[in-house]
Amino acid sequence: MTLEGRLGGQVAIDVCAGCQAFWFDHPGKPSLPETLRCPRCATTLRLAHDLQGNMPFTYWRCGTDDGHFISFLEFLKEKNFIHRLSPEQIKELRQNVQFVNCSNCGASINLESNSACPYCHSAISMLDMKQPQRMLEQLKQAAQPRPLDPMLPMKLVSAKLGLETSLADHDRGPEWWSDAASSGLVWAGLNVVARWLSDKLVD
Repeated sequence: MTLEGRLGGQVAIDVCAGCQAFWFDHPGKPSLPETLRCPRCATTLRLAHDLQGNMPFTYWRCGTDDGHFISFLEFLKEKNFIHRLSPEQIKELRQNVQFVNCSNCGASINLESNSACPYCHSAISMLDMKQPQRMLEQLKQAAQPRPLDPMLPMKLVSAKLGLETSLADHDRGPEWWSDAASSGLVWAGLNVVARWLSDKLVD
């Protein structure tokens, strides 16, 4: 998949559904084992640690700066779509489900005895359903200095209100609890977004 870059030019993105990860090409670089190697220069990718607010995330970067490789979950963390559950949220979760899958390693977490993954020690996290609304607000603000469409601010406000209402209808419904128990909290949130998009396409 090729998208327009923010600074001009195009950015190629490869998506691997099997390993649930993205590869982002850096602009100006030519297009695309046991050891993770850069598909451009074949050097070993180095594990990098970073922070988005107070949320740590990791990715693998090329030593010659050709690009970086990041899993779906870590990408969502980087873009601030994931947040750790508070003790109150974990308590609410325990009242509805006993087990959830770790969003990081996939292991089963017994909520009766654990408030984090006992295997990889990742915090119990979920998709932040308010982040799409915040992104729409940022897009609205970014459009103000040079709006391409005089109606764009009104359209963004309308989209924000519609998204807030629509996601609220789906969030914490029976399907959400079922998905949370079987697939984990992050995928439950992604399924909410998928159902919302499906409803919009039908409409």
